[in-house]
This record gives sequence, C-alpha cells and structure tokens, in this order.
Amino acid sequence: METKKSILFRIGTIYAIALIGVLLILGKVLYLQLIEGDKWRAAAEQVSQQKRVIPANRGDILADDLRPLASSVPSFILAMDPNSTGMADSSYHTELPQLSRELSSLFKDKSASQYQQRISRARKKGSRYLVLHSKVTYKEVQALKQFPLFNLGKYKGGLILEQTNKRERPYNLLARRTIGYISQSEEGSTVGIEGAFDSYLRGRDGLRHEHRLGGQNWIPVSMENEIDPQDGLDVVSCININYQDVAEQALYDLLRIHNADHGCAVLMEVKTGEIRAMANLGQAGDGDYYELKNYAIWERTEPGSTFKLPALMAALEDGYIDLNDTINTFRGEFIFADQKVTDSHIGGYGMLTIAEVFEKSSNIGMARLIDRYYQNDPGRFIDRLYSMGLKNPTGVEIAGEQKPLIKSADSPNWSKVTLPFMAHGYELLMTPLQILAFYNAVANDGKYVRPKLIRGLRNHSQMVKEYKTDVIRNSICSSETIEKVKSLMEGVVERGTAKNLKTDKYKIAGKTGTAVIAHGDQGYISGIGKKEYRASFVGYFPADRPKYSCIVVITRPNMGVYYGNKVAGAVFREIADKVVATDIELSRETNLLAREAHIESPLPNIGPGSYSSIKTIAKQLDISTTESGRIGDFATTNHIGNKLVIKDMLIKEGFVPDVRGMGLKDALPLLENSGYKVITSGYGKINKQSVEPGSELPKGSVIYLNLNIS
Repeated sequence: METKKSILFRIGTIYAIALIGVLLILGKVLYLQLIEGDKWRAAAEQVSQQKRVIPANRGDILADDLRPLASSVPSFILAMDPNSTGMADSSYHTELPQLSRELSSLFKDKSASQYQQRISRARKKGSRYLVLHSKVTYKEVQALKQFPLFNLGKYKGGLILEQTNKRERPYNLLARRTIGYISQSEEGSTVGIEGAFDSYLRGRDGLRHEHRLGGQNWIPVSMENEIDPQDGLDVVSCININYQDVAEQALYDLLRIHNADHGCAVLMEVKTGEIRAMANLGQAGDGDYYELKNYAIWERTEPGSTFKLPALMAALEDGYIDLNDTINTFRGEFIFADQKVTDSHIGGYGMLTIAEVFEKSSNIGMARLIDRYYQNDPGRFIDRLYSMGLKNPTGVEIAGEQKPLIKSADSPNWSKVTLPFMAHGYELLMTPLQILAFYNAVANDGKYVRPKLIRGLRNHSQMVKEYKTDVIRNSICSSETIEKVKSLMEGVVERGTAKNLKTDKYKIAGKTGTAVIAHGDQGYISGIGKKEYRASFVGYFPADRPKYSCIVVITRPNMGVYYGNKVAGAVFREIADKVVATDIELSRETNLLAREAHIESPLPNIGPGSYSSIKTIAKQLDISTTESGRIGDFATTNHIGNKLVIKDMLIKEGFVPDVRGMGLKDALPLLENSGYKVITSGYGKINKQSVEPGSELPKGSVIYLNLNIS
C-alpha cells in the first residue's frame, strides 16, 4: 500500500508540475498575444518585410550642344546564389561547365576552370551570395542574361545583378571645377554646377515594400511601388566643349612655358552673358597643372591696370576730362604723400593726352587725373564706381564668388594715397569674372548682363525651365562715354601696350594689366625679397561688332616675362583666333568684310570629308568652289586664290584611306565601310591615325584615331 501511495503521489506531483507549466505557457502566450502582441508583430514584420529605397537616376550636365559633360553611367555587380532554393541539381551540374566558359570568355580575368572551382566551393559551403565581378556594363548584363543557368533567372539560375550609378565625365578633366562635384566627406562640400544644381540633378528616390523569402532573397510585395523614383533633371550649360578645350589648352601651354603658379581664362558671349568657356589651372606638387580651384570666381585680388577703364569712365561721366586733354607724367616717377608711383617706360612719357594715358597705361597719368579731380570729394568718385555696378558680385549661378571690395571714402583705412592708387588698380579687390562682366557691359553698349553658366533644365528631351539673360543695368553710363572708351580700347591694340595682339583678320579691343602682388605685412615684396606679378588682359572681339568678351589672368609667371600683353595677351589672342576661325557666323562676316574692303583674306580651313559637308560649309561661309573631275562620296580640298578646289578622294579597297583633318562624323563611316574597326581618343579633328594612309591592311583590323582641336 505504501508503495502504491508513493507512486500515486509522484505521478500526481508530475501532473501538477506539468499542469502548472502548461498554465504558465498559456499565460505567457496570452500575455504575448494580448499585452505585447503589437510589439512582437511589428518586430516580426521588420525581420520579414522591409522598405527598399529605389535610387533615382541623377540628371546629366550637358554642354551647349547637349553633349554630356557629366553623366551617371549604370554599372552592375554580378553575384550568384549557388544554393538558390529554386535551382535544380540537374540544371546546376549540367550547365555549370558551359557557364564557367562563358564567364571566362566575357571578362577574360580568370580561366573557365577557376570560375567553376569558385562556384563549386561556394555551393559546398552553403553560400547564398558569391560576387563574380564588381564592374559590369549594361551591354555585358544583356549577354549574361543569355548564359547557361543564368538564363533561368534569379531563383532557378541563381543570377543576382545589383545596379550602381557611377558619375562619369566623358571629357575627363575638361572644366572640372566648373562642372564640379559633391564631396562625400564629412563636410559634404559642393562645387560647381553639380553642387549648385544638386536639388534638380538628384531627383527623388522611390520606395517599395519587399518580403523575405529566406536568406537574402527578397521579392516585392506587389508590382506597384509605394513611391516611384523620379529621375533628376538634366542641366543644360552654356559651356561650348570646343571653346573650353581651346581655352584650357592655350592656358596650359602658357603656364608651362612661363612656369607660372596658376591662371584662369573666361570666354563670354557679349549680348547674352553666356559663359562659353571657363578654364582654371594651378600648379600641383608634381609640377603639372590641374583644375585645383575656380580662380575666375573665387580669387579676389588687386586688378592693376585693367581697373583704369572704370576709373577713367568715372572722370568722363562727371565731365572733368575729355580724350584730347593733356597731363604731365614727368620722367616716370611721381610722389603722392610718401608713396611713389612709377611708369614702366624708362625715362617716362612726359606730356600725354588722356587717350595716350590709357593706351600707354600710364600709372602716373591715371593717378594724377583722379587725384586732381576727386581729392576734395573722394566720395563722388566711389559713388560713380558703385553706380556703374562695381560694388556687387555678379551673382553667377555656382557657389564661391567673392564680393568685390571697393572701400568707401569714410572707411577707417582710407588714406591720402588711396585715391591715386585706386586709379591704377590698387587698394581694391575684384575677381576676374567681375572685371570681365564690366568690360562686357562696355562691349554691349553699356548694358550690364549677368554672367550665366546655365541655359536651362531638361526632363529627358523636353526643356522645362529656361534661364533668360538677366539685365542688371540697362546702362552703366552715357552712350557718349561708351563710344569714347571703346575707341580707347581699340587704340590699346592698334598703337598702345597690346600692339603685339593686332591682327589683320579682325579687330581686338581691350586693356593690359600688370599688377604687383601684395604679401600682407610685407607689402609688395615676397618672402624671397623680390616682387611678384599678376599679368592680365581683358577685352572683346571683333571690336567693330563685339560678339565675345574674354579675360585671361596669369599669376606669378617666373621666367622673367610678366607683362600683361606678352603673357595673358598671348592666351587671349590664341583663344580669339580659334573662336573666330570656328564660329561660322564670324568667319562668314570676316570673309565678306574683307571682300568689300578688297583685302586678300585667307580662306577658312575646310578640310577633307564628305562631299556634301564640304559643299554645305562652303555655302554657309560664302566661299566660291570649283570641282576637279568626277567626285564620289568623299573629297579632299585645296585653296587656289579665293576659291576652294574640291577633288575626289581616291579610296582603294584593302588600303587605308587618309582621314587626317576630318571630323569623326565623316571618318568613322569611311573607315567602317572599308571594313576596319575604329577606336578613338580626344575630340575635334583627326590629327593622327595609327596606320599610315595608303598602307595595305586586311579587313577587320583596328585603326586608332587621335582627335584634337587645332
């Protein structure tokens, strides 16, 4: 009996414990369901569901002809799930060898056996995500989708493709600072057009709900996105790729020749204010030159003699002087208070007319003029400068522009020498773009337009916003003053400090500047005990019908030559020559004017190419043509007098044609129709081809072409 009671007691105890356990479990379940149910359901949903961001495509930055300056190019990561739940063993084993061969043939980075071993090892380890290649192009993606096994898709074939967008600049470093970028650093700095128009370019990311199937496999909950991505807008700039390349190359060559520290060049359209080129190059640690800073809008310096124009205009507007008045510049030295002002001409210029003061760039003449008429009322001079728009920044669209500093007459650091020194470009600070904008206003008959880099915003091929020309001032001064100073600027090139820039093909008007660089407390002497200079030239062309204005500033040329006409002027002239030669409207006008004046004007260079293109260009430029013999699709050209002679281009099957001097539009079909593959570098006209013209070459061979603007 005792044994039976003991057994029953133990059984009862076990049942009681089990019952208590069940009750506790039921209680916990009820507690989790009723009290903490919402919390754990939300946690489970977070594990099994997610909101996936769908990146928007960033808009492109385009040149004036809609060629891309910066573009987001899709790139893909190729991965594989060798243990995908939908993959049949039979398919895997049958197709893997051929898949490995296809991967090896496409990427050429590993052998077929290496690919097969990698995939096999990953499958044995139970891996669900094996990266096979990290940079796959869109074209390669299309090929991959046709490969054995991968053609079964993600679940049956294990194919995983993840898209990323890489920002590419098709023209490499061209206009790098102007195009700009968005830094991913902690500071998150924004530069150039990329930074200024980021809100338009970046678009709006989308969202979609996804559900986890297991492992890293996710599928959309529905076919509809919660929020569809909205692609960014394209920004159409005013930059002309050809002119930008000309400006950068001319600036680069000059900086290297003179071993200068840095420089900038800006080309602007007079009527519209459109900036067609903005080049900024600085010397790096390796001695070469790169776009390190946007000196044109950021670097605020004493402009030197280029400021003599607004100073002289103030005196003309106030009626104090006329161009035939005279002033004594003595023997090249003059003392104001305790400061000496000198002229570059040894022995001085003596007595000069006002026109000669400007054309010869006499510091003494300008200083004496402004000091004579404004010393008792300097505020009048400053107010006149302000009224001409020199007080404010230009307001160009990109960030970084420094405000000009033209101090008022009641400024605490105003002294007895401030007025005469301001008259020839010292004791004030301006950026190159601000100086250019003022000269552009003179070229534009007094109308001051805001410099602009952007033409508008596009949504795919539709322009959705246009940026019109912004007129800041309808007139900076009287038309009489404008006409007078225009003649003075032409005189600078005709008989003044910039005679070396004179050309018979078209007229240039402008002003040279050679400023000594200030070094803070050390004054105008550098740390190595010598003066350093900043050379500049600013003006417009053609002077009799201004279409373009341009400024070039070169800082610290170190090869003994530092005057504005020799250093900056050389870059200005090279830019102007090539712009006039390539601008069809200007070329046609120049040719017509030369004919009317009975001047033997050299014909614009029309190189070889398609017959139809040659005829079209000749007609646009009003050039007479004559044809030699029967002409096929492609032709060569030659100038005889004022006529363009067009001859047939002899093309022999199996022999390489001569495409030097052609544009790619003509050369590419010519070579490809001859059976050759073509690889190009650069842009402009073709100046080199890898296989000599006339050489025998089998079809299917590759010919490399180098293009350049010359």
